[in-house]
Amino acid sequence: MSKTNENRPGHAKILEAWEQPADAGEPIGCVATSFTFAPDFFETECLSRFLGLETEPSDGAAYLIEREERLAQITCAAALVDQHHARGVRNLRWDLLSARMPVGILHAKISLLLWSRRARLIVASANLTPDGYRHNHEVFGVLDYFEDSDAPLPVLRDIIDFLEHAATFAAPDESKVGPAIIRWDQFLDRVLKKTRRWGVNAPRRGFSHPSVFPILSGPKRPNVLRSLADIWPETTLPSHAFVVSPFFDPPDVPNVPARELWKIMRTRGSKVVQFEVTSEEVPGQKHPLLHAPSSLLKAQPADPSSATMLFQRLKLEEGRPLHAKCLWLQNDRWSLYQMGSSNFTTAGLGLGRSPNLEANLAYVFCQARNPKGGRMLARGWLESDAVSRYCLLTSPLEEDGQDAPTACEILLPRQFGEAVFSVDSNGRPFVGITVHGQPPREWALLLEDREQSIFTEEDWFRTGRKSRIRIAWFLTRPPSAFQVRWKGSGGSAWWPVNISHAAALPPPEELRQLSLDELVEVLTSSGPLHQTMRRLLQLRKENKTDGPIVDPHRRVDTSGFLLQRTRRVTWALAALRQRLEQPAPSLESLHWRLRGPVGVGRLADAIIHEAKSDQERCFLLAELALELGRVRPQSAPGGLKSSQIKSELQAFIRDLRARTIPKARLQATPISKYAAKAFREACA
Repeated sequence: MSKTNENRPGHAKILEAWEQPADAGEPIGCVATSFTFAPDFFETECLSRFLGLETEPSDGAAYLIEREERLAQITCAAALVDQHHARGVRNLRWDLLSARMPVGILHAKISLLLWSRRARLIVASANLTPDGYRHNHEVFGVLDYFEDSDAPLPVLRDIIDFLEHAATFAAPDESKVGPAIIRWDQFLDRVLKKTRRWGVNAPRRGFSHPSVFPILSGPKRPNVLRSLADIWPETTLPSHAFVVSPFFDPPDVPNVPARELWKIMRTRGSKVVQFEVTSEEVPGQKHPLLHAPSSLLKAQPADPSSATMLFQRLKLEEGRPLHAKCLWLQNDRWSLYQMGSSNFTTAGLGLGRSPNLEANLAYVFCQARNPKGGRMLARGWLESDAVSRYCLLTSPLEEDGQDAPTACEILLPRQFGEAVFSVDSNGRPFVGITVHGQPPREWALLLEDREQSIFTEEDWFRTGRKSRIRIAWFLTRPPSAFQVRWKGSGGSAWWPVNISHAAALPPPEELRQLSLDELVEVLTSSGPLHQTMRRLLQLRKENKTDGPIVDPHRRVDTSGFLLQRTRRVTWALAALRQRLEQPAPSLESLHWRLRGPVGVGRLADAIIHEAKSDQERCFLLAELALELGRVRPQSAPGGLKSSQIKSELQAFIRDLRARTIPKARLQATPISKYAAKAFREACA
């Protein structure tokens, strides 16, 4: 259970599950699913913990720089959200996928986190919102995979298969999969490869630990109750069932979930189903109103001597709504505890024609052989009180939008496919959009945060109604989404924009105009980038407001002296080599070191633009090539192999040589000859 009292056994803060364990290594990537969604919460609370950020949003530029640096070095960060809630301005360093379900909704709450030495699977009832993670009564389960772990690999494989299938609902045009879905799938493949020896393929023998099973429902999948019946460990069926759910089917329709639950109970002897629900006192009524529909009573088997239905009131902290969904089955020998996203509804249990995509974990244990395990699982169950007299709902309980769509939400028509921000071969930014078939009349794209039209149906007609269109982008900030309007829409639908690749995004403003001296300062600093940049930004501010220089030594600007500049750049090159020799957890992290805003490429650009002469430029670039050639990359478990790093370094040296040698050959000076020799040595 997720509650504020983390010291209570069986209870914890779900945000702590996103925090980087001490032995996990470097972050590689993460994906998550949710029904409702708060992008700022996901970024500042979940991703920041996963990445191990040292700064907070209140730290201003330092936070932005650290966030950009860490996000640029992971393979994938993505949230797959039901189309009713896949909206909000966000950082384009992570992907937002909109699941456009043809029936039902995407209701699963799965988070899959990967570090270089650990993978973590979180299955929960909580949406990725402040309410879900901080306010509600929720439930979640965690499985960790690492070397010598005994976590069940079949669970991870089944959920990865589920996540791959779920992402297909974010691709209206199945013949053309966008870069965000490709990153999603590649990340899942990487998790599969890295974890193939990080757990166990077969359940442990004996009864000392519970067995764990994924219970996944949705279109063309078994319903939840059938899946539970399939994993029940013996022929003697459950005699007792306990249900916790905040929502049920309306009272005025037959209660299919209750009817099906009774079917999986034992056929002979007494059986009991107990619903533990929230309640309220109604003025003028003697008995409490339980938040459960009266239709539950009609689903009870006819023989009252063998079938008993009970109700209990949950004891919840005041002001903290119930959002947990749990089901407990047991007989004299075995117990099964399911927790996750499934409400006790027809759609939530996958029983009707419009099943939701749902994800749960089921823990099965032998009470006789493992009473300790049973007690541990029972600690995560909410407390309740028996009630002898009560009233049940005769009209639907008003839903707050956390588990079902609201009527006012405007959905993006399926004719609008993907929207991708990218740059062309000359570095000019554009947004590529895909339009299928015939969209609604008089449609227009507007900026995400203002009433400014970017592209209209008339513009589309002028392109000849092409299915793929490039919209040149001239604004400073790339868009994270468009508002889409059309005739009669009554408002705006949200069209998320993702990036083609990480290099398409401009660096933070604070890193765009770094001088050679500032780059040298960053590269020779022993501290993290955001701390060094905080110091540099403060110095910039002070230099703008300082009075006349009174120190006679400060009156002389020696930064242009070739010998001193060469010495300082050489220090930077040595520090750069040390950084490049450190293990790289991913190809993205290596690309950041080589081509990021404070990487090797940026240093080469600064040398080319700020060198005082062609000779200085040629000499310093040759020194840079030599340092790159001397790099002896190290590898670490879960990271890139040293051969992969060396290959990327050699490719970079060849690019650098192409920019340096042609001009040096024309001059035929001793320095140009030295440069040619240096590049031959570096490429050897």
